[in-house]
Amino acid sequence: MRQVFSYFAGILLLACLLFGTTTAYAISSALPCDDGDDVLTEKEVSYTVCDYMLEASTYTLDDVGDASYIFTFWDGKPKTITDGHDREVTFYRPVERIITTNPDNSRIVIALNELDKIVSTDECTRGGCVLPRNSNDEKIALGAWEALQIYGGGELDDLPETNTRKEIDYETMALLQPDVVLDTLWYNRGDLIEEKVGCPCVDVGSGFTFEENYYQIQLLGNVLDKKVRADELEDFIRSKVEMVAAVTSKIDESEKPTVYFAPRGATKGFYDAVEGRDFTRTEAVYEPLNIAGGINLAKDCTGNEINVAPEQIVVWEPEVIFVARSTWDGESGVGFVKDTPELSEIPAVKNGRVYDCFYPYCRGRPVDRSLLNMIYMAKRLHPEEFSDLDLEAEGNEIFKELLGVDGLFSELAEYQTFPKEVY
Repeated sequence: MRQVFSYFAGILLLACLLFGTTTAYAISSALPCDDGDDVLTEKEVSYTVCDYMLEASTYTLDDVGDASYIFTFWDGKPKTITDGHDREVTFYRPVERIITTNPDNSRIVIALNELDKIVSTDECTRGGCVLPRNSNDEKIALGAWEALQIYGGGELDDLPETNTRKEIDYETMALLQPDVVLDTLWYNRGDLIEEKVGCPCVDVGSGFTFEENYYQIQLLGNVLDKKVRADELEDFIRSKVEMVAAVTSKIDESEKPTVYFAPRGATKGFYDAVEGRDFTRTEAVYEPLNIAGGINLAKDCTGNEINVAPEQIVVWEPEVIFVARSTWDGESGVGFVKDTPELSEIPAVKNGRVYDCFYPYCRGRPVDRSLLNMIYMAKRLHPEEFSDLDLEAEGNEIFKELLGVDGLFSELAEYQTFPKEVY
């Protein structure tokens, strides 16, 4: 039930005394309790509150509560935002029911303390992209799963599933009567969702630059009227970035090692014919690596899905290689890189500087993993400069800020043990 704000207690008493029983406005309007001009006035709201309390109203408690909210916090007008695809999205009601279609947006909704408003989500939010599962799809870190309770009780995987990577169930979405759908940027389907579901849709997503993360946080903070919390969250992430950058910005470029980053791992060798991934797939833009004090050898490559020839990696002669682990209890393929004859003369292989790192994806680009990789890579690339930086403490703090769960990083390090090498 939507809250009727106490701000109107005095107005209610005065209106009832002055106007007696008043018939509620019946003119059709996008704003609840409005007379049709899309502007709620104090007089309109006081009339409808009074009528409702005197049981003389055709409006519901939700209508009256929403009108009070809009008058108090939106200056009595609809709220319009511009989303990640430059679409103007207008809200005529405060958001109480959310559908997320991807883990990146689910994660930020949780970080904004609005988990209890999510009424359905995607397969990967319910799966292992926000909270961890092992390679057998079994929950790990059970305390974290239990800590994130959804509306009405239950865990994330108890939420209804309304989309996968390739399919979306518009009919079920509509039946759930959301106030907003938070969709990813990949598909540009916001207008279609609005047409089929009948509510505003905001296209927004995360990225591998922290400015993209800040934009996502502030946009969702605006949609959900959580600006104070959004500012806190942005400030937290900025503090971690600045903590590392304050050190690496003072390191001469000639002292920064060259790095080949294999974000898809190397478990299937040089190339996975099915997904076009594994050791030869890389990223031209991975800001956590740059901030950590590494030189990304693929920085001049173009395109969204970059596969380079193994011969190019040899020619680049990386001084360090990072290979990501896609599962919490599996392998990354570091062994393949170390044991493959074609790579044996690469400086990183010869000097034993081939390392595991955190998988930077999960049906999106999780900001928690970007922060973890930034700190972990900094300790790998510049161990002396970051010898006093406590990765375990930082990891636990990151998960606490984003998910509200204590000790999660320490628990995950029991499954994925490579971080302990730099504790």
